[in-house]
Amino acid sequence: MNDLPEPENGDKITVNEENEVERFTFSHLSKQALQFFNLEKGFLNTLKLLVINPGKHIRDYLSIDRDRLVNPFKFYLVVGSIYVFLFQYLFPEEHLENRVDSEVEQEVFLFILHYYHFFLLLAVFFIAIFSYLLFRKESGYNFIENLSLNLYVTGILFVIAIITSPLDGNFQPYGTIIISILSFSYFIYAYISFFRGNYTKTIAKTVLSILFGVGAFLFLIIFSGFVVGFLQAASQA
Repeated sequence: MNDLPEPENGDKITVNEENEVERFTFSHLSKQALQFFNLEKGFLNTLKLLVINPGKHIRDYLSIDRDRLVNPFKFYLVVGSIYVFLFQYLFPEEHLENRVDSEVEQEVFLFILHYYHFFLLLAVFFIAIFSYLLFRKESGYNFIENLSLNLYVTGILFVIAIITSPLDGNFQPYGTIIISILSFSYFIYAYISFFRGNYTKTIAKTVLSILFGVGAFLFLIIFSGFVVGFLQAASQA
């Protein structure tokens, strides 16, 4: 790659039709940002493919065509950020603080709320561990491939939550029930289409992956709460 010659002292660079470029505007900036995250075309296409046939397209992404879908971490990051923003907008801290009583519980709750995105990713990480352990013999997929699957699936669950958020806010408790059914159904559908095993076994292992993963995640949260409480009690003693 040839470097452009640097002008000598006193020389001026003349702008002509050959070297002139368009002015850098907000349109250019936003377009480059979209291209950086592969959102200009790839993001919407990824959404469509993950809804139509998630298993096939995730398998193809992992094995033969990395351009088919947006990178799973980018996909999760973008959709998850929108979801977290919407969650914190609909349920501000002041409203949620009223649901907990003790000062220690509020400290733990606010800590989780401030790092909500991280804790969601941690839950996905635990689910991926158990999906890897339960499906590794039949599928042969490694942990990172299982993590990619779960990042894509969770991204779509975020989309479902975003689209159905009016139900969650205005039709309680039925809104939450409907959203939970839709999310769980997609989770099962994605796992069945990805692993392509016996339906009954796949559903059972999917449920176990979710239960064990969420259980391990909750255990970590509860344990962290005890640690925070203990440290606060020790500092005040």
